[in-house]
Amino acid sequence: MNDTNALRRQVVLADLLLDRQRLLRALSLELRTPNPPGCHCALVVLHVGRGQRMATRQPAISDADLLATVAFRVGSRIRRRDIIGRVSDQQIAILLRDLGSRDAAIQITRRFIRAGESPVPCGDGLLYPIISAGITHLPQVPVWPATLLEHTSDVADQAIRESASRFLVTEAPATPTDSVNPPDEAGNEHHWRNAIERALSGSEFRLHYQPQIDMRTHRLTGLEALIRWQRDDELIMPGEFIPAAERCDVIGPIGDWTLHEACRQLDQWHTNGHEYPRVAVNLSAQQMRVHTLDTIRYALKHHRVPPDKLEIEITESSLISHLDEAATLMNELVAMGVRLSLDDFGTGYSSFVRLKRWPFGTVKIDYQFVAGVLLGGYDTELIRAIIAIARKLEIETVAEGVETIAQRDALASMGCHAWQGYHCTRPLPPGHIETFIRDWHGRL
Repeated sequence: MNDTNALRRQVVLADLLLDRQRLLRALSLELRTPNPPGCHCALVVLHVGRGQRMATRQPAISDADLLATVAFRVGSRIRRRDIIGRVSDQQIAILLRDLGSRDAAIQITRRFIRAGESPVPCGDGLLYPIISAGITHLPQVPVWPATLLEHTSDVADQAIRESASRFLVTEAPATPTDSVNPPDEAGNEHHWRNAIERALSGSEFRLHYQPQIDMRTHRLTGLEALIRWQRDDELIMPGEFIPAAERCDVIGPIGDWTLHEACRQLDQWHTNGHEYPRVAVNLSAQQMRVHTLDTIRYALKHHRVPPDKLEIEITESSLISHLDEAATLMNELVAMGVRLSLDDFGTGYSSFVRLKRWPFGTVKIDYQFVAGVLLGGYDTELIRAIIAIARKLEIETVAEGVETIAQRDALASMGCHAWQGYHCTRPLPPGHIETFIRDWHGRL
């Protein structure tokens, strides 16, 4: 029970689960945003049931506590582009974005089920959850988000009764509406544009930082900057507002702010006597333009940051929309001394050929593969292949989403250079990250 409560507190602290309204808002935005050719999205609902109890007395654990534990385990395995929300005390929903194929949703859902069905400490024994899932591929016709969510929830309940594999795949209901906005107008573009512009002018955005740790020396090799929106007492995660910013054409100002803030923080750390290796900043698809060079050059010069202290993370899905300009941008950045990192490798459009063609210094191994590194199947072999190819090309590898010592050690044995994840720490604000790094190095 204590372990369960600890996990639940972590869920709350990390703001892992969106509430229903925010989940519907994110769905509304996704339904209104056209996907590029060959790119798929899906909604997954997991039903969390109680299975066998291995205990000598009745374990004291509520449905909410059990759901929080499962949500933490599943949420630690989702990609940054995906979002997770609470549907009820027995259901969570995950919006999977930018899938390379429709089958990818099935593979990812299987990993969610495996993660969720790990035994949960309770009472004086263990509870084995039973997870069933409904998968709905997002439609190309308008449909209310609430209708889509309810349909997928019903399918998840149906799966535990009718499917030996414990998941069912369906299409969205064939009764479209004229608008994908629910009656409360969640997801309204005008609302989001004004809110984001106010957030920029009112200094509501924050950067949190997650350490990247060397596998061999266990010392800090870098920090990844991750944006958060602090609106009053509410911490809004990027999976909720970044798609809105992209659709409302305000992602550019957010990206510019992120670059400047990361460089400003690097300068402040230097002034305060903290010399950290480098900070990684993510670029959006709309920033993969040549003019972004001017923004980066100005940020580095204005904040007196050497180019080798900045790392730019790029997803391959963002590259394909502007290939020619992206190639020019990347070559110029490398010539300046900025390091490039390929994020979410293996999840969508990635290929080993592109690793050879493009000037990346780092390739990041995605969460979903790291989650399966100990299982000895497809995930393990793919990780081995990524590390082997990267080593031949003299590219470093960083594993994301590492949760346990066993995962870290397995990745180290394969030759992975560095890692990040909740086994180290969740992303922390600047003051907290300084304390964490000092304490971490103090233990070495």
